Amino acid sequence: MRREKGSVSQEDYLKAIWEMLEENQTPISARLAEELEVTPPAVTAALKRMTRDGHVRVDRNGQIALTQKGRKFAEHLAMRHQLAEMLLTDVIGLSWIKAHDEAERLEHAISREVEALLIKRFGGKKSCPHGVPIRGGIATLRKQGAVLLADLRAKESGEILCVYEKDAQFLEFLEGLRLRPSTTVDVLKREYDETMTLRVDGRTIHLGKPATSRIWVRRSS
Repeated sequence: MRREKGSVSQEDYLKAIWEMLEENQTPISARLAEELEVTPPAVTAALKRMTRDGHVRVDRNGQIALTQKGRKFAEHLAMRHQLAEMLLTDVIGLSWIKAHDEAERLEHAISREVEALLIKRFGGKKSCPHGVPIRGGIATLRKQGAVLLADLRAKESGEILCVYEKDAQFLEFLEGLRLRPSTTVDVLKREYDETMTLRVDGRTIHLGKPATSRIWVRRSS
């Protein structure tokens, strides 16, 4: 069911655009409508406001880019989201499976004072519970040489750095397989359909492309 127009804030739009850019997707109106579950007219109206406010630019092909002002704002929003996730998991003990969705609700209510205290409390952490770097996001991982698990070849190994966090069912699936950041995986075999046979803590498991393309790893030397 589509949300009512206006129920999604400009903050939600900016963060969604930033996340698409982080994931090497091209932000366009149709993708925003699908991601945020809003109507195309709602996206059009939001883009006009964000363009007016100097946060985005939309080219003649409909591709959306963040301005420097917009990127800075979106990165700050992403950090608030991660701080909320750490508060939920590290302090009150919420499962990492539920942390993203709950943080989506909580991040908008964090005051500047509480944000400063959370930064002081979690400032030493480098990533959120799902392994996303606190500053820089997925782009930081790529700069550090991270690749998708799907890109590893047979006989290669890697340490899980980060997993896709916006799908609670996927996180529950990973939890059942004990696949979390810092876990080491050995690729035993790759099938024609890109299913991978992995060795994890002495166990043999099988993962298809929908899963291996949502897990970032660091190749073992």
